[in-house]
Amino acid sequence: MNRLCIVSLTIAMVGTGLPALAAPETIGAIEKVQADATASQGHETRALAPTGPLLFKDKLRTGPGARLEAKLEDGTVLTLGEKGRMTVDEFVYKPGYLGGAMSVKVAQGAFLFVGGKVEGPTGGNVVIETPVGTLGVRGTTVWGGQIDKGYGVLVLDGEVEVTTNRGKVLLKKGQGTMIYGGKAPMQAGPWPEDRTTRAVQTISFAKPQ
Repeated sequence: MNRLCIVSLTIAMVGTGLPALAAPETIGAIEKVQADATASQGHETRALAPTGPLLFKDKLRTGPGARLEAKLEDGTVLTLGEKGRMTVDEFVYKPGYLGGAMSVKVAQGAFLFVGGKVEGPTGGNVVIETPVGTLGVRGTTVWGGQIDKGYGVLVLDGEVEVTTNRGKVLLKKGQGTMIYGGKAPMQAGPWPEDRTTRAVQTISFAKPQ
């Protein structure tokens, strides 16, 4: 697909002279689904299944015990755990090239982000909004979510800068932080093995019987 993929909501003029919202663009595909997962656009909601499209501004939802994995056109992989809510608010990507821009909002639930070509050679093109602050990512695989009565961020690859209204911390590969009750992020450091295992379980799919 040799085209500039700059995804945005646009207004089209139709024959009646009244403005109409253009149909949302496809920015990726659903890779895996466990239990109930949906996407909504406006007042319309659709059930998600593997190979189905991921649309720009889809409001993704997962139910109890559910998992959802989607792959964007640049190779970015987004995984959402149970009772989660996620939206891709910005996606600027030119196929065949590195770089662009992406903004992902995770309003609820655990997630795993595996970066693709949008991050580019220098990184810094992706922002993840979470309930406690923003994550600026570089060449990254990062987990985030509620754990141990706080909000945790764990970097499995690359670097992440965690910024809240109380402070910031830079995490490198193998480091994590915890945020409790609106306080500043804790100092970067390795997580206990048990916490790491439980974090990974929140976004892991059940093995086939």
